[in-house]
Amino acid sequence: MSENIRIVRTILNPKVFEDDVMSVRLAVYNRGHGLGLVEVYDKLPSAMKIVSGSNKATLKLGRGDRALIHYSVECPLRGFFNIGPMLVRSRDMFCLFSEERERDDITPITVYPRIDDARRFDVDTRYKKINPGSVMIRALGMGNDFHSIRDYVSTDPFNRINWKASAKKRKLMVNQYELEDVYDLMIFLDARYVTKIGTPIRNSLEYMIKAAASISSAAIKKTNRVGMVTYGKDITILPPGSSNTQMETLLATLTATYAGGKRTFKDALERATPFLTPKSPIIIMSPLQRDDTLEDAIQLLLSKKFHITLISPSIVDFERLITGIYSPKYLLVKMERQNRLAKIRGMSVKVVDWPPDRSVSDIISEVAY
Repeated sequence: MSENIRIVRTILNPKVFEDDVMSVRLAVYNRGHGLGLVEVYDKLPSAMKIVSGSNKATLKLGRGDRALIHYSVECPLRGFFNIGPMLVRSRDMFCLFSEERERDDITPITVYPRIDDARRFDVDTRYKKINPGSVMIRALGMGNDFHSIRDYVSTDPFNRINWKASAKKRKLMVNQYELEDVYDLMIFLDARYVTKIGTPIRNSLEYMIKAAASISSAAIKKTNRVGMVTYGKDITILPPGSSNTQMETLLATLTATYAGGKRTFKDALERATPFLTPKSPIIIMSPLQRDDTLEDAIQLLLSKKFHITLISPSIVDFERLITGIYSPKYLLVKMERQNRLAKIRGMSVKVVDWPPDRSVSDIISEVAY
């Protein structure tokens, strides 16, 4: 009986971002004789939540009939998933016999990390490049970001005149814009096993991945080059690039990154050094715990004139978020962490401490110059 049942699954958007809703349609065809009942169950990953419709249905199909099943699922967790297989149970017209089969019909889907708004994100650079792209270097020029208003001079182009300010001052005033420069940005992402402390959605690794995706997107939209190094169980290096393909590769790399292993920042830096642009900005994302190589490696980068920013989620706060315990041990670990952050700040590194209650966009705004 069930061999006469044909089911076609259609997913309109098989690639989505975290918290997006994915629509699924099942078209069920009866290519044989009339059936009593047909039960259909479309298996979903445990990380997904149905927000409308149902992935289960009981249908009555006559010969040649077709039925449509619609449902939508929310995708709160990044990763590569499969929808399916399908379970189909069919009964004859008199409900005397039934047959159940699992159809090996699987549709792969991708849930990318969420990209928060970071349009105003810029970093400092001491190394000028010729290739197109932009970063604020806090000098006046012909960029696109507003800096100030001044008196008009005969060499100013008319499209720079601020007519509202001119009417108020009763003389011509022009807008000044910040000079733009370009940069290669390399992001080091700590994916060691300690970064998974927390809930599946609220842990330091998930926070860092969202920040890395948002920062990369903002930089690449200005045609700057972004590369990434992830380290934990393995070390993965993505050389800097600025195309749309580069952004897709960055998102795929972040989607496939999971906590594990004990590879240190020093290990990652030794492997990635040939891919670093001299004197370029580097963003390090690490909770610091159980990695004693970080300070020495940062000092080495500073000696070579790299501009370093450290974004550090607080693992002790994520752990307290789960346990709810506020013990003297927590206070001691917290104090040790603050001392270490202060030491790194003293090395002329921009340090952003990231407790669980701060949003990605809030952190990015603090990183920006």
